Amino acid sequence: MIAFGVDPGCLSPGLPEIPFAQAFEAATEATIMRFVTPTFIWKVMRHLNLGTERMLKQSIKGVDEFAEEVIQTRKKELMSLQFDDKKHRSDLLTIFMGLKDEQGQPFSDKFLRDICVNFILAGRDTSSVALSWFFWLLDRNPAVEEGILAEICGIVSEREGGNYKRETENPLIFKPEEVKKMAYLQAAISEALRLYPSVPVDHKEVVEDDIFPDGTVLKKGTKVVYAIYTMGRMESIWGKDCQEFKPERWLRDGRFMSESAYKFTAFNGGPRLCLGKDFAYYQMKFAAASILYRYRMKVVENHPVVPKLALTMYMKYGLKMKLYRREESELQKYFNIKH
Repeated sequence: MIAFGVDPGCLSPGLPEIPFAQAFEAATEATIMRFVTPTFIWKVMRHLNLGTERMLKQSIKGVDEFAEEVIQTRKKELMSLQFDDKKHRSDLLTIFMGLKDEQGQPFSDKFLRDICVNFILAGRDTSSVALSWFFWLLDRNPAVEEGILAEICGIVSEREGGNYKRETENPLIFKPEEVKKMAYLQAAISEALRLYPSVPVDHKEVVEDDIFPDGTVLKKGTKVVYAIYTMGRMESIWGKDCQEFKPERWLRDGRFMSESAYKFTAFNGGPRLCLGKDFAYYQMKFAAASILYRYRMKVVENHPVVPKLALTMYMKYGLKMKLYRREESELQKYFNIKH
C-alpha cells in the first residue's frame, strides 16, 4: 500500500496465495543462494537457465509485470483526476510520478518500478520478521508483556480521562503522538531486534583503500562481512546479561535511549543508516500495541521455532499463535475507573 498504493490482498479472508507475493518471496529466496554458491557456478546456472537462477528469472518477471501494470493504471488514474484529488494520494509511486529528475524530465517507468520494489524489499520482510520474533519472545517473557500492556493502557487512560475505553462501533486507533510515547514497547522491540535482527549478516565493499582504527588495512574491492546476529549476543559489547531479553537496558529514567548505530547495527549506521528506521519503529509499535491491547497471544504448543536461511531471518515454519480476547476485567485494573 505504501509503495504502490495498491492492496495486493495478502491479508484477505482465507489468506489467499497472491501471485505477486509468491513471486517476490521466490525471488528473495533465489537471491540468497547467490551468496552461498560460488560465483562461477551460479553464473553458469544463469547462462543455462537452470535451478534457482531459472526461478529467480521467472520470479523477477512476475514482480516486474505486477509493477508495470500498476504504473500504467496509475498514470491513467492521475490523468483523469483533478489536481486536488491527486494531492490526497500519498503512496510512494504517486509521489515520484509528480517529481522530475535532474534534467527536469519525468522519471522513467523503470525507475518508478525499481524505487517501489526496493522500498518493499527493504521494509516488507524486515518489519514482519521482527514482529514474529518479538511476539515469540513476549510469549516466553510474560512480565515484559505485562509492562507493555500497562504502558498502553496508561496512554489510553490518559486519552479517556482515566476511564476504561470499551470498544463498540468505533475501534480504538492510536494516534502518532501516542505511539511516540510508548517507550517501553520501543525498548522491547529494540531488544528483540538485538537478539534476532531481521538481517542477521551483512557486508560492504570497500570503494577506496582504507585503514580500520585497529590498524587493519583494507584494499579497494575488499568485502567486509559483519555478523549482526553475533554482535547482538557478545558479552564484550552488551555485558554479562547479553543473552537475556531485557528491555530495561534501553531505558533511562523511563525514557527510551538509543545506542550507537555501531553497537546496535540492526539498522546499519553512518551514511548507510536505514532511511526507514523511524517509520519501521512507528509501524511495528502501532501494530504491536493494537494487537496487545485486544489480545493475549500464545504460541501453539510444540510449534517448532527455528530460523530459516534467507536475506532476512524468517522463522522456517512461521509462527503459529492462538489469540485470546482480553476480558474487560483484565484491562480495567490499569485504569482509574469512575463509578
